[in-house]
Amino acid sequence: MFVLRLCLAMALGGLAATASAATAHQMHASTGSEISGHVELVANPGQVLAAGEVTDTLVYFVPKSGKAKVRPGTYTVYSVDQDFRPAAMAIPAGSTVKFANLDQVLHNLYSSTPGSVFNYQFQKVGEVLSHRFTQPGPVLVSCNVHHFMELDLLVVPTPYMAAVAADGSFSLHGLPPGPGTLYAWNPRGTLKSQPVGAPQKDVSLQLVAIKPRVATELNQAAHP
Repeated sequence: MFVLRLCLAMALGGLAATASAATAHQMHASTGSEISGHVELVANPGQVLAAGEVTDTLVYFVPKSGKAKVRPGTYTVYSVDQDFRPAAMAIPAGSTVKFANLDQVLHNLYSSTPGSVFNYQFQKVGEVLSHRFTQPGPVLVSCNVHHFMELDLLVVPTPYMAAVAADGSFSLHGLPPGPGTLYAWNPRGTLKSQPVGAPQKDVSLQLVAIKPRVATELNQAAHP
């Protein structure tokens, strides 16, 4: 069985926010703009979709002007049975991922993705290695020892993000008004982008599943 774990607000830098920070967040959400719409996930020939699989999709908005404050966090990926778990993960930009080798064999960790190139050579049994990801966009992490091992990582440069509901609908609240780019990502496909302006309703996006389903973790950061 494949499991979707939604880890909400893990990059807050603490377990509790102050009352003043909570009030500021509520004011921002109530006065900001909204973008809403629908995501359709369709299967490429040879692929099969399960009911509700669209909930593995993350939608986020990057304003054209200004710089939104992103709260990075620390997340863990495990090597188990010669596989990355989860095999797909979305994290806020600047976050650190800990790679823990729980197998009884050596592994390797490397990425040749432009802007996120690294190679940690051999990872010992039980060893934990950490890497900080700052370059926005998809990053493919692999193992040179076991070429079939792949981690699809998405580095998100904005706090304005939301998971898609089971009916394909989504809604982003508290956005700065004005133009920007809307992104949609499902680990079974590729990152899709579309120019939009906040506020905007009835945005329609279609994603194509070209890869098998994997265990996915969407780490959604809170608004600044």
